[in-house]
Amino acid sequence: MSTGQHNLLRRLSARLLDALARSYRFNLTWREANRELVSGQQAARVRSITYGPPPARYGTAPAVTDSEQAPTPRRDDGARALFVTARFRSGSTLLWNIFRHTPGVTAFYEPLNERQWFRGGADAERTDPTHLNAERYGAEYAGMADLAQWFDPAWTFRELYMDARSCDRRLARYLAELVARAPERPVLQCNRLDFRLPWLRRVFPHADVLLLYRNPREQWLSVQRSSSGAPPQRRLCPDETEDYFYTLAWARDLRRVFPCLDPGQHDHAYAVHYLLWRLSYLFGQQYADVSIAYEDLVRDCAGTLRPVFERFGINGGQVSTDAYASLLKPLVPERWPSYASAAWFEDIEAACEHELARFLDA
Repeated sequence: MSTGQHNLLRRLSARLLDALARSYRFNLTWREANRELVSGQQAARVRSITYGPPPARYGTAPAVTDSEQAPTPRRDDGARALFVTARFRSGSTLLWNIFRHTPGVTAFYEPLNERQWFRGGADAERTDPTHLNAERYGAEYAGMADLAQWFDPAWTFRELYMDARSCDRRLARYLAELVARAPERPVLQCNRLDFRLPWLRRVFPHADVLLLYRNPREQWLSVQRSSSGAPPQRRLCPDETEDYFYTLAWARDLRRVFPCLDPGQHDHAYAVHYLLWRLSYLFGQQYADVSIAYEDLVRDCAGTLRPVFERFGINGGQVSTDAYASLLKPLVPERWPSYASAAWFEDIEAACEHELARFLDA
């Protein structure tokens, strides 16, 4: 079977499945639209209400103060949690591995990953071959199978945007348990918190946040893990079967908050990827304490991490280059020029910037 016939068969199969699920989709869409409408109305109403204490005469729980907002349990040693926020394929596994090899740190790999490392088994043992010298993603989760009572697989694809008023007590408890159980300073490397940072800052007010980002063009090439990928001439179809490492799934969830992310509004998937990258970067710039670039980390690991370690009080501000030498590989030459011209990228990026500026009232 030729490549063209194979792609045609995939599209026809996708359309058939879509037709079979149409009734379910209609009901799901209706429920989602209704939920968004009701949530929006409720959010508009509560903004005029100020929090205050309950009547003292009944002996109920006292009013909550800002210092009591952090979820229980907390660490006995008072160590501040460090959350690393990054997009997929941005070098976040490298940064996690570096923290893992740093004295005085317990580094948790992608706590919100749907593979649920705390369950053990093959998933916790298997690693991506592109992750140099990364071993056993789930090692730090050993003995924590009970975390399943709080974990929700929907965190991977649903409710990706959370503002300071959002409520997810299970997520708060799950992260708090990891923070409390870490034998040493907890570092949580997360690829699913960037649009939840306003909530994270509210629920974990004493935690530190580090943003890692990467050249979006190089990152785009990295997310194309499938055999077909998305060459420059390929248009984004309504029944797109590729997902580009969660790109389209995330866009479909976040478009309720950021309409510009709707895949149906764009001719090429790179536009969706770029908008996600830009919005994630803007969230990180607003809510993270420190930001570093992947390229700087690889090019000058010690020089990039020393200010980070000093700022967050990690390993006395000392960076052990010898301990990290086996984890690093030379920065490869940029690959994007062989994918498309600078003009092709710039045209898409410029259109996205106009959409963002208009949406955010720049």
